[in-house]
Amino acid sequence: MNTRIALFFLPLLGLLTQCSSTNSAPAPLPTLSSPSLEKAWGAPGIVQTASGYTMTYANPVNGKEKLTITGSRELMFFLYYPPNLKGTDIINGVATEVSEPQIWKKSLIAGQSVKWYRASLPTADRGGVFKTLGTGLKDNSGSSGSYRIVAEGTKKQMQIWLSELGFGL
Repeated sequence: MNTRIALFFLPLLGLLTQCSSTNSAPAPLPTLSSPSLEKAWGAPGIVQTASGYTMTYANPVNGKEKLTITGSRELMFFLYYPPNLKGTDIINGVATEVSEPQIWKKSLIAGQSVKWYRASLPTADRGGVFKTLGTGLKDNSGSSGSYRIVAEGTKKQMQIWLSELGFGL
């Protein structure tokens, strides 16, 4: 009896294997973008990579404001805890080296929660840097990818810019 069942399912197994091997092209990577930054600052610079893309929006008037989106079909690194915020800060008029523990901040991108943290303090030639983890996100059709967003500016700008990102906008 068991042999009969196995013989019945064997051709079906072969058919499934053949179907899955003929469809070896990777699924398209959904493009995460910011139409509001494109409208305000112009078209982003886009670089195609082996596993996806890097898209950079830069404020043409203020070199300390920038948003970079990296999209990939491959998993990206992640952290269990945000790293300490390290750098030089002005405290009571004195330049002081700091190393402060942080907690995750959370925002929504296309209705999905992402964790982010402050990567560095602002300097004379650039704004503060904020980063998300390599986060898996899905578009409305269910296609997914891994994304990392790096913002140069203020904490408030990071929150706004993340909320304005979306797929196929």
